[in-house]
Amino acid sequence: MDKNLDILPIQPIENESNQKKNIHPNLPDIYKAQLIVVAAPIRSGKSVMWNNMLLNPNFYADCFTDCHIISNTIFNDSSSRFAAEKWKNTCYEMYSDEVITNIIKHQKEKKKRGGDTSFALILDDICGDLNKHGRKGGKAIHFATRFRHSVNRGDACLMLYSNQKYNDIATIIRNNATGMLISGNIKSRKELQTIKDDLADTFGGSEQFEKMFRRAREKPYSWLYFRLDSTPPEVYLNFKEKLYPNAYLKPEK
Repeated sequence: MDKNLDILPIQPIENESNQKKNIHPNLPDIYKAQLIVVAAPIRSGKSVMWNNMLLNPNFYADCFTDCHIISNTIFNDSSSRFAAEKWKNTCYEMYSDEVITNIIKHQKEKKKRGGDTSFALILDDICGDLNKHGRKGGKAIHFATRFRHSVNRGDACLMLYSNQKYNDIATIIRNNATGMLISGNIKSRKELQTIKDDLADTFGGSEQFEKMFRRAREKPYSWLYFRLDSTPPEVYLNFKEKLYPNAYLKPEK
């Protein structure tokens, strides 16, 4: 009997897709399904952020065969006009569980046919339709725990939930997130305390968290990207500067 007790990775299925585009290492790895939470108050650049993800060639342009956008302002917000035109047949001004049901059905059909199963789902500022207790929008909240199974392994997959108030985001979505984009424009002490309670212990403690957040407040429209699915976990400022782990954030003597 072999005495090697190493836990071995599961061998991939032969027809599983390979990565199709070189993604910058500072970005969320969409070839390992990503559930991204975006939290920022009004006029902080949330729409600009997710539109860049979908359309900027330095991010994820042309990575998804299907893109579904649920947003109350998708057809009247100039920031989203290019996305609204490109995916006009899969943009929805109102949330309904039926939209999620149809996405799941469509993805199952794609998997049966074979080929590229990639997709993105953007849920933008629909906090009134998905509440934190799951009494509304239950289909989307449940999908957040299983969305990765709707693509073949190795295909691009992104589910992004953008909201004005972090505290209104369902706990199950926050707990399953692979990454969080937190705006430096958040001023509510209550919001910041909840974020710190959720994240600080993972990223060096309260003092480190506060140092990083002060950096995000130095310039308008700045973001902290908390990468939760890496080992060790990482934090980037605007995807450009690695803040954690980093020597300059060591406790001051």
